[in-house]
Amino acid sequence: MLLPRISPLLSLLLPLHLAAAASLAPSTTSTTLIDALSADPDYTLLLRLVQRAKLVPTLNKLNGSTLFAPTNDAIERHRKETSKSTFAVALDAEEPQILADNVQEALRQQLFYHLLNYTLDSVPEPVTPQLTLHFPALPLEPPSDDPPPSPPWLPVPGGLLGGEPQRLRTTVRDGASYIGVDFQGQGGAKAVKDLVPTANGNIYGIDRVLDTPRDLLQEVSKRPGLETISRLLPKALKDVLESTPHLTLFFPTDSAWNTLDPIEMRYLESGFAEQDMAKIVGLHTSGTGSDGHGQVGWSETWRKSDLTHFTTLEGHKVHVNVSEDGSASVSGRAIIEQDIYAANGVLHTVDSLLLNPNIFKLNAEKYLLALNATSFVALMRAANLSHYVDDQHDGQPWTILAPRDDVFTVDGWRTSPLTSLLPNLLAGDGEDKPPVNITELQRILKYHIIPGKLKPEDLDESTLVGTELREDGLGGERQVVEVSVHGSGKNGRVARKGNGEIGFGGALVIGDAVEINDCLIYVLSKPLTPPTDVIEAALPFAHFSTFLTSAFATHMDDVLRTSPTTTVLIPHNSAWSPLGLLTDYLLLPESREHLANVVRHHVLKEVVYPGDPVLSPKAAASKTFSTLEGSDVRMEHGKITGSGGWSAPLRVLTREILTRTGVIHELEGGLLIPRSVQVNVGDLAMAGKGSIMIGLVQKAGYGKVLNGTMKLDLDEWEHGLVGPAGVSKASRNRKKGKGEEDNPKPRKEEVGWTLLCPRDEAFKGVNLTRMLEDTEGLKSFVRQHLIPVPASSSSESWEYLNRKPRAQLTSEHEEVDARPIPVEDEATYSTLLSANSLYGDIVFRLTGSNLNSYLVGIKGAKGKGNAEDFARVIKWGRTTISSSSSPPTTPSNSTGSQSPFELLTSVEWSLLGDSPTTLRSGVILIDRPLTPFIEGWWMAWGQAVTFGTFASLAIVGGWTGVVMWWRRKESEATYEPIGGHDDE
Repeated sequence: MLLPRISPLLSLLLPLHLAAAASLAPSTTSTTLIDALSADPDYTLLLRLVQRAKLVPTLNKLNGSTLFAPTNDAIERHRKETSKSTFAVALDAEEPQILADNVQEALRQQLFYHLLNYTLDSVPEPVTPQLTLHFPALPLEPPSDDPPPSPPWLPVPGGLLGGEPQRLRTTVRDGASYIGVDFQGQGGAKAVKDLVPTANGNIYGIDRVLDTPRDLLQEVSKRPGLETISRLLPKALKDVLESTPHLTLFFPTDSAWNTLDPIEMRYLESGFAEQDMAKIVGLHTSGTGSDGHGQVGWSETWRKSDLTHFTTLEGHKVHVNVSEDGSASVSGRAIIEQDIYAANGVLHTVDSLLLNPNIFKLNAEKYLLALNATSFVALMRAANLSHYVDDQHDGQPWTILAPRDDVFTVDGWRTSPLTSLLPNLLAGDGEDKPPVNITELQRILKYHIIPGKLKPEDLDESTLVGTELREDGLGGERQVVEVSVHGSGKNGRVARKGNGEIGFGGALVIGDAVEINDCLIYVLSKPLTPPTDVIEAALPFAHFSTFLTSAFATHMDDVLRTSPTTTVLIPHNSAWSPLGLLTDYLLLPESREHLANVVRHHVLKEVVYPGDPVLSPKAAASKTFSTLEGSDVRMEHGKITGSGGWSAPLRVLTREILTRTGVIHELEGGLLIPRSVQVNVGDLAMAGKGSIMIGLVQKAGYGKVLNGTMKLDLDEWEHGLVGPAGVSKASRNRKKGKGEEDNPKPRKEEVGWTLLCPRDEAFKGVNLTRMLEDTEGLKSFVRQHLIPVPASSSSESWEYLNRKPRAQLTSEHEEVDARPIPVEDEATYSTLLSANSLYGDIVFRLTGSNLNSYLVGIKGAKGKGNAEDFARVIKWGRTTISSSSSPPTTPSNSTGSQSPFELLTSVEWSLLGDSPTTLRSGVILIDRPLTPFIEGWWMAWGQAVTFGTFASLAIVGGWTGVVMWWRRKESEATYEPIGGHDDE
């Protein structure tokens, strides 16, 4: 029923006025509320509470009131059930603690909730709201120790209910009166004692303590069926519901939220939907009361004959319609439970949301929150990059690559750059919260944003796409991220929408791609890390360690890190060892500048990403690139050649190692040697610790061999050539053309030189003083270790050197390209000593399966064993000195003999040097010197003397035999008949 609209202040003061009038009348003995409570032993605890709240004068002054008095049993039960309740604390507290709070505001308010400001002679049977003397207000914090106001203490109208007192409902159920029931008449405290009328009011003894209604936040949080909205409330809204006065709530039950799309619901549950939740709560909340009168919208204020209007906090109008049967609805949604009283308003529950269909306006950010990428959204907000994913999204489409929340908690990713920058979200309680580096955070997050909408069906395998991150190291161009496709759709494209078939930067896509407005979202299995500098990008690869060590040793690491728009070609560690002595030379402290130039020559001043046509072996066109060293390299058919032309073209292997300044590719098979690195025979010998041999070469007059300027004197070679005179003459006739002079000009030819260099320790048993004193012997020794190498078959020296057994350098063995001459088993070469010695040639022997298991010795020399006749090859190396000689041609077998160079194909000859020809010079390091072989007396003349002696003896013996035979024949006797002649 509707209560008569009496001013709360008037209704409160009227009984007090009557009580004052009665005091002026002739006095008779009367019983007051306090007297009745004192006379009944069931109310001793209640009377004690009234005394402690100092409300005895107030109860005595009241007239025409109603007290719902909890019995001792009710208070004791309440005391045990809620040990920290107001009643329990007041009863259990010691006197000093009580004195600390003279006002006892909380206790007084709860006692006032048991008092009506009018006499209730009987409890009406229908569920009826009753007005109490409890006016909810914000608690005094902290409790006051000031003296209390003058008695009697009266409730002060006002508070959190728009000047209205708090309500409670009464009803009669099963013949018994119940106090404090719900709107359906259930629950409440039962009146267990007979009504006790007194001079200033009535007392109803009840079996339970009436708890004052809590604030709206607590009522919503504790109410069954409102778990969903209670869970979704952000802290700011909880503060509103806790302290904002005279609110009317029409809150949806849990089932009402099922009408939302699952994505919308997950967005609201993300914890980042504060604005939208504020809008939802605002659409279900009114602060102006029924018809805008500023009152709380209790059901007793609703009109049955007409609609009751409420204006929500969002400014929308809702209308309450009450049916004849007492049921009600708000804007067509059924009100399930009415009048859940609260300290600062009233709560009604409804079965549906009071929302229009487009309330959310889902954008990319809200979808990200719904897709469990709340940490990513938090980072975007912290970095001031929300404009990429909000409603406007900068007016253009984007592809968003967002890691899920759970990947940030995985141990392997808590140390990732993105996690370390996560502001206060991933750091737990008690952890140090790192400061936010906004610049670096923006850099990382922009690497997760790609311009345009990259749909799964448009992606190809192993492509690179530009991101929103623009790097200074790329000249302001977009940094790229690698796209990998694992599906087998039509034409190699993905057949489905993602879900593990697509990867970005090594992170797989989880679930389907989500298209929202003009944006496309891929949820990733891990955060993306933008490419680092060249050094950090290469460090994880163990097979790059030699190159990186060289960069650090030459202080080129900072150059590699900071040089913009570069492609770094890093050779494998295995490419350094086969270079032999050249590697040893480059690693010498005094060769640091040469090593630095080698490192610079591997850095192209242009970014060549994988997929560039010039990297394909099938590419028809070639291209020249500038390097940091200053000279150019040439790339053709996926292979690259250094400016020094030192080796065959090397294959470039694309690994898509992206860097902050470009990209890293792998180089297979060798190093790029620039023309600025000039390494001669002397440098290689020094690197092989052959300084003694260097000194001997210089002392013998062949120092020009060491710097590559010595030419072969063909006249000297020809005059010293061992062989029949006719051969020498024929040779001279071949050299002299028709019409030439009998005395031609000196003929000198530029050739390569290979030095057989014993290491310094090999001379431990050699008398160097004696060797230096023997000038001719020293020259013979040095010449025994010098091998001239002709430039081509068209060279005049070819005739003199083209007479030895075969030796080949095949293109299959590019890893041994550091050999200065082709070497194999039985390979034989002329040395400078070969011109005037039968024992000037040297021969190689292969003693094992290893290509380096070679011995080298003097051919034809007869000694006491291989150990004395042969030296073991330790290492070799080839020079980088270039020459202006004509390009080599394929040698012909016109002489019918075989040379170590003769059987080389055109490809193999190109390995000896590209045009302009690099004369193939170098050093072969050996473990002992080769002493020129000199025949002894017996080997030179022993056979002839022996033969002559035996021949002479044979002749003398033969003649003696003939003479003896003849003499014997002359001395034989002649026989005649005895007696003379025969008779006739």
